[in-house]
Amino acid sequence: MTDRANPSPSVLYAAGVACALAAFAFGHALADGGGPRPPAAEAAAPARQLAVAFQRAARRVRPSVLNITTERWVDLDRANPLIGFLGRFFEGRAEESPAQLQRSNGTGFVVGASGLALTNYHVVADAQRVSVTLPDQQEVRAEVIGSDPLSDLAVLRLEPHPEGRPYVPVEFGDSDALQVGDWTLAVGNPFGLDQTVTAGIVSAKGRSRVGVAAYEDFIQTDAAINPGNSGGPLLDLEGRVIGVTTAIASRSGGYQGIGFAIPSNMARKVMEDVVDHGRVVRGWLGLSVQNASPKLARRLGLGEQGGALVGGAVPGSPADEAGLQAGDLIVAVAGQPVTDASRLLHLVATADVGAPLELRIVREGRPHAVSVVPVERKAPAAEGEPPARGSAPAPEGIGITARQLEPRLARGLGFAPDAQGVVITRVEHGSLAAEQGIRPGLILQEVDRRPIHTLDDLEAAVRALDLSQGVLLRVWDGEFSRFVLID
Repeated sequence: MTDRANPSPSVLYAAGVACALAAFAFGHALADGGGPRPPAAEAAAPARQLAVAFQRAARRVRPSVLNITTERWVDLDRANPLIGFLGRFFEGRAEESPAQLQRSNGTGFVVGASGLALTNYHVVADAQRVSVTLPDQQEVRAEVIGSDPLSDLAVLRLEPHPEGRPYVPVEFGDSDALQVGDWTLAVGNPFGLDQTVTAGIVSAKGRSRVGVAAYEDFIQTDAAINPGNSGGPLLDLEGRVIGVTTAIASRSGGYQGIGFAIPSNMARKVMEDVVDHGRVVRGWLGLSVQNASPKLARRLGLGEQGGALVGGAVPGSPADEAGLQAGDLIVAVAGQPVTDASRLLHLVATADVGAPLELRIVREGRPHAVSVVPVERKAPAAEGEPPARGSAPAPEGIGITARQLEPRLARGLGFAPDAQGVVITRVEHGSLAAEQGIRPGLILQEVDRRPIHTLDDLEAAVRALDLSQGVLLRVWDGEFSRFVLID
């Protein structure tokens, strides 16, 4: 019996031969009456043009790329506690602190003819000596003149060139103009192999939550980045620096197709601030913000668009004076879209201090424009995403018990003695509240947008709840406020 729906391989092969012969005859007839096919060289022209662009970009930046070697003494007692433990059993060893000289390599690039250079902070952190091998293989010493761990960048000053000539600086491009799909080249010294060039595309922009730095707005690229590439330039096809290669996402420790680079516009600002002010000047509004899940945004009447959800404003801060409120959704800063809390943090940090900044927000489903004037951020404080952290019961099944905050209890919890409100004293293990990160010691500020100042407020809010819709809480840990939807 023949299965016509699934012919045998031999039938498929025979049919393929017949079709091929027919196609050849038909094509031969067309060829006799048509023009000649384009030569192979013409077909390969676009690829050749791209290769030429790669070559020009690599040649342009080659005189500026540096091979950085650092030396630091590592305390072996800390690196391996067993060494210190065993040392106690040998006379004369108890007071010794064995150390080992550790060398590591990275990449940097020249940004000024006088010898200014840029690299990653983690490349030079805690280094006792920094030496630089130039493209012509001559070696010079370098000094770290400023660094910014929050963005993982450091500025170096090289010794004068051995031949007395100026250094060749790179040209910066505009990282804001990058588009997903644009070609990029990464240049660096992976595994000590200097002047290595790899190619890829911009895979994504605005990547955060990478866990490398406090301020993250990374360019993601699939250009190969490996250990030793850190601090090197990411180029466009014109040979302009549009990023500083910084990290990879990898389960093996090597390249797996996902690399991250600090945008050149951020790197330039950090560099200029370090050179001009000796520190990085960042804007601050005094906001606690969080990402709004679609479910939380719908509950607050904000639709399903992305943005940064305001949990609260520090009293007297620029945000407070501008009238920003808990529950506002910030969707744009100075015309730049805000996709999440990290993007807001970056845009505010890079804004001009003292200059009005226009925010577009959504409040109770309606768009508003708010003008706010950033001040300089002095220290890590209530701006950014909150860390994931006698009595009356909250709604049944949620697993929270709370009591009035009194001066003695406030001091014990680390709040000011005059702090007021209702504090969560117990969270049932395995409850819905526990699953959402609610813990004892948080001050309960709102229940379903009703302010909570006393236990009476809490009891009234509980009575008015529609549990079928879940419970929307706003809590404060003494630094950050955030919304939590429990359903």
